[in-house]
Amino acid sequence: MLSREEEEEFFALHRKTSEALFAKAYRMCRGHEADAKDAVQRAYVQALTHWQTVGDLSDSKRKAWLATTVTHEVLQIWRSRDRLREVSSGEGTGGQQALTPDIDSSVDNELLLHKACRAIAALDGRPREVMALHCLAGYEIPEVAEMLGISSATVRVCLHNGRMRLREIMTGEVADS
Repeated sequence: MLSREEEEEFFALHRKTSEALFAKAYRMCRGHEADAKDAVQRAYVQALTHWQTVGDLSDSKRKAWLATTVTHEVLQIWRSRDRLREVSSGEGTGGQQALTPDIDSSVDNELLLHKACRAIAALDGRPREVMALHCLAGYEIPEVAEMLGISSATVRVCLHNGRMRLREIMTGEVADS
């Protein structure tokens, strides 16, 4: 249970950040408004649930926390949608097989984008966050660095490592280091 002051602080944060957070989620969801609204709502629920931690952060770190959390929520929406699609179509591919398209075949762009999103969701930790923010949401490297509280050099390293891992996931080939 939050105190009256904590509630006011939370709602002030919501007023300051909701528009920008929705815009970010909307870009990541490629214009699917309902998914963007769901991701933003889930991010604020997470913030409220973890207010003991989030409430102690500075404004810029709160914004970064919300940006990262909404990214996680968008990825979770994609993952759950993919699981529903696999169950309803009877695909029991175990996930990895479904991530491996035949790049030489005539795969249309939307299917390839969908598979790339699933592959990004399969990445671990920081590379997943960086790839999602930069490649899917369209943020520039300095913006990603600021949101995540890391250096631009670290963002570039994460992008490089993430791309190498995506190549492995998407093609099934291990890239030369």
